[in-house]
Amino acid sequence: MPSMGSRERVLTTLDHREPDRVPLSFGGTASSFTDRAYFRLKEYLGIQGDVKPYRYGHTGNYYDDRILEALGTDYRYLVLTFPDDSHLNYLSDGSFVDHWGIRRQEVDGYVSRVGHPLADATIDDLDTYPWLDPCADDAPKLAVGIKDRAKYLNDEVDCAIVARAAMSTSFLENGAWLCGYEQFLMHLLLDKPFAQKLINKIFEVQISLYDLLLDGVGEYVHIVETAEDYGTQKSLLISPDTYREMIMPARKRLNDFIKSKAPDAKILHHSCGAIRQLIPDLIESGIDIINPVQPLAAGMDSFELKALWGDEICFDGGIDMLEAIDASVPRLEKEVARRVLALAPGGGYSLGTSNHIQEDTPPSNVVALFEIAKDLGRYPLNVSRLTSILET
Repeated sequence: MPSMGSRERVLTTLDHREPDRVPLSFGGTASSFTDRAYFRLKEYLGIQGDVKPYRYGHTGNYYDDRILEALGTDYRYLVLTFPDDSHLNYLSDGSFVDHWGIRRQEVDGYVSRVGHPLADATIDDLDTYPWLDPCADDAPKLAVGIKDRAKYLNDEVDCAIVARAAMSTSFLENGAWLCGYEQFLMHLLLDKPFAQKLINKIFEVQISLYDLLLDGVGEYVHIVETAEDYGTQKSLLISPDTYREMIMPARKRLNDFIKSKAPDAKILHHSCGAIRQLIPDLIESGIDIINPVQPLAAGMDSFELKALWGDEICFDGGIDMLEAIDASVPRLEKEVARRVLALAPGGGYSLGTSNHIQEDTPPSNVVALFEIAKDLGRYPLNVSRLTSILET
């Protein structure tokens, strides 16, 4: 098959057709790296000179086009973000309060939410809470440079363009971070008026963020990222019925709004864990791409997911981060062969890691992963070779 450029390659696979090879995805919501892993990979690749963090107060704060270019991936990112860390309120104990009012603490390179400002809130408190207003006159100029970068990527870089709002979160997760997980999960069952009003407040912020992000750049964007974790390794965090009643209506309204701002774009939704039961609902709500397709989570067998929903939705990610990524090159080859055999037939699959690269992952394995994928992911798929790799 004739070689394609990155943009054509991605658009072909998103149309559920086979391009010249499986597109490579890295640098997005969950397929990136922690800060420490970033600096190790940057040093390994011999990349000189620093870039400014694209966000602050997280475990992974760096985005670097130079790494994506070195790895040969097919996507580049537009990020709505704060220009510096002035939105964070640093406290004397080393913790800090973020733009949602949630206290966070960094321990050994990982940032956790440790304070929940709405833990004891009443429903009336939700009206007086200081919600983030991205369009306020005194708000940081979050969208500065977004349109210029979108035009640059469109005109000068052969890539698929993905838009994301770095300070945006979700309904289930953000409700849990604001109230505490136990408290918010109880609200979803026992105090539905409170939970629904909180979800609506979060929705209003989300709409403002995506409006700001996509205003003026919707014509350039191929994919818009959203994110909300629904699963653990073994099961869902909430029942499918609770999801459909409490979370899905807001998710669908948000997806509809995104499509109104970027009608030609696909919506990628990130959710870790065992989310098989919710995939039909995600499709119904307007999601076009599921990330990160964690292969060792319960019910997330790649072959089964493709057989059931491969004609209706695309898959992004898929590479196991628990065992395969830190293993030998032959083990990596088996992992890539398995995902390509399962998810790539007929298009609709972009290969990437199923979570962030961690500090203890050898940088050489990251480079090897994408080199192997370029080789084994070529169309037409060499099924006999891929099968032979799995059997050795």
